[in-house]
Amino acid sequence: MPSSPQPTRLRPLSHIERYSSTRHPLGIYRCVVFTCRYQLACPLTQPQVYAALASVVRAHPTLRVGILGQSTNSPAFSHVPELDLRNHVAFCSVDDAASVAEYEDAVADKQGWRHDLLWQNIETQPPWQLIVVRPPQGLFPAYHEDLVFGYHHSVADGTSGKVFHEHLLAALNTPLGSSHEEASHLLSFPDPPVLPEAQQDVIPYRNTLPFILDTLWHGLAPSWLQFPRPRIWYSRNIDFSLPYKTRVLPVDVAPNVLSSLITACRNNSTSLTGLLHALTLLSLSLRLPPDEAPAFVADTPINSRRYVGPAADPSLLSTLRVLISGTSHTHPSSEVSSVRNAHADLDGITWAIARRIKNELAATTSRLPVNDPISALAYISDWFQYWRRKDGHPRDSSWEISNIGVLTSDPLSQSSTAAITRIIFTNGSMVAGPPIGLGVGSVSGGGLNIGISWQQDAVSEDLIKGLAGDLASYIDAFHETGKFKS
Repeated sequence: MPSSPQPTRLRPLSHIERYSSTRHPLGIYRCVVFTCRYQLACPLTQPQVYAALASVVRAHPTLRVGILGQSTNSPAFSHVPELDLRNHVAFCSVDDAASVAEYEDAVADKQGWRHDLLWQNIETQPPWQLIVVRPPQGLFPAYHEDLVFGYHHSVADGTSGKVFHEHLLAALNTPLGSSHEEASHLLSFPDPPVLPEAQQDVIPYRNTLPFILDTLWHGLAPSWLQFPRPRIWYSRNIDFSLPYKTRVLPVDVAPNVLSSLITACRNNSTSLTGLLHALTLLSLSLRLPPDEAPAFVADTPINSRRYVGPAADPSLLSTLRVLISGTSHTHPSSEVSSVRNAHADLDGITWAIARRIKNELAATTSRLPVNDPISALAYISDWFQYWRRKDGHPRDSSWEISNIGVLTSDPLSQSSTAAITRIIFTNGSMVAGPPIGLGVGSVSGGGLNIGISWQQDAVSEDLIKGLAGDLASYIDAFHETGKFKS
């Protein structure tokens, strides 16, 4: 019996794409999940979903490629000439939910479950999946379904998850044609796709000599020659042996509450991202003992699309791809102690910290792409050695807040069949990264969702539930009284 032909090799993965591809075979990071709640005129049918997805897949080349050599330091994308949507779409009914709260718990569980799955046949099957989750009939005043989109981080970033749902929504609101092909589960792509360029090929990085020397020193010099880092809270050491089980806990903010919060951020010269960092610091500082958590470090991913240079193909800029950077914020022991002071003006301190975070983000985004930490990934020659060296060692940060902004959706009308009313965006368990992830996003004209994700047993569940409760109560209290905490 003749052997199957080897997939056609396309471009090599970029440095940041390798950052994710090499974590997958080690099992320490599997996928991003971006869930949207769709308000519908009637339940979605399989032909509707297939036809809408066909439109999305044809428009976004990274949805029709596999990954070759994921267990090597030189992975590349592969051409997938035929895509069977039956391998990418699943329907799931939650029939036993007696309330909206129980149903939303089930959606959060499904989101965590999708995070935990490894991608199979990744060389010949594009690593993404859409799960249609259906609530019990009559649970909502209007009909809703939650569409859970899970995808490998090497083919798309967080912003891309938003782009996917916006395109899918537009396709669902386009009348389904009568031809069999439009609703077929088989999609044919005989010609290799033109992929979005590698990040380092379209962003004109410029690094100063001090930045290069500092990066090489911290990456290559033995630890005993480096200055000791300040002690921070990171929950527990990186541990590859812990079971990879992601937990997800969403926090919803109502539209009117979100509106008052945004107004307050503007009046206090900060941003929603800055404020959420400050409120997270407030919660964890008050819940964790000083000897265990003397200080914190927080991370913020940055969308790098604004730094793309003229060499990039403009037709590919808005497609699903990976264009990201990031920065960190240190919360020193002096700042944390001020929060813990029984006589502190916590609201004043919270706004001051929020302003500092916003200013740090503004300074970083105005400096990039000069001295971008992402450009230093080029110096890593053996990614698997890089990751394995982290096992058993402290984490570099305490939490991450990734804000994907506003997803555009018009309300359901007589001329449309679908609208998006809620999102949950999560990164899942970051085994070798921060122990807590907060994915933030909103729907135009709607509310905000903060999707908290963590690895079970890597962080106390009681601490996460306390953090979620604090964020909800701080925000609600501010809306009602003008103060986060009395």
